[in-house]
Amino acid sequence: MLDIKLDHIAYVVKSKEEIARFFSLFAATEGKQERIQEQQVTVYHVQVGSFSIELLLPFPENHSLQRYVARHPSPCFHHLALLSSDLQMLQDVLEQNGYEFIYEKAKIGSKGKRINFIKPACTNDVLIELCEHQT
Repeated sequence: MLDIKLDHIAYVVKSKEEIARFFSLFAATEGKQERIQEQQVTVYHVQVGSFSIELLLPFPENHSLQRYVARHPSPCFHHLALLSSDLQMLQDVLEQNGYEFIYEKAKIGSKGKRINFIKPACTNDVLIELCEHQT
């Protein structure tokens, strides 16, 4: 049986000023910040109960996220993430049911978790990240 729960919701932002406003909105102090070089993004974490909100600030050279944020009001919803205890098993079950993934093999994402994304074409244009508990 697969153990799956909501891990986080991610928004893309245009600036650090928008991040400060977001933290103020939730009466939160600025939490952990991570630069993920491979994905060309800085991630800011806001803990909200049992899940977190990730604010994604793209590097200038991250053209796909720069285009995304230019087309949408900022902060704008980007993806939701589901946490599993066994990412490979979850991917296998989804693949058997016709889902496709962005990465051929899982990558390391925020907080050192193994991650992959379901292609939005399989989920009515909603980007869904799958991530695995750290071991």
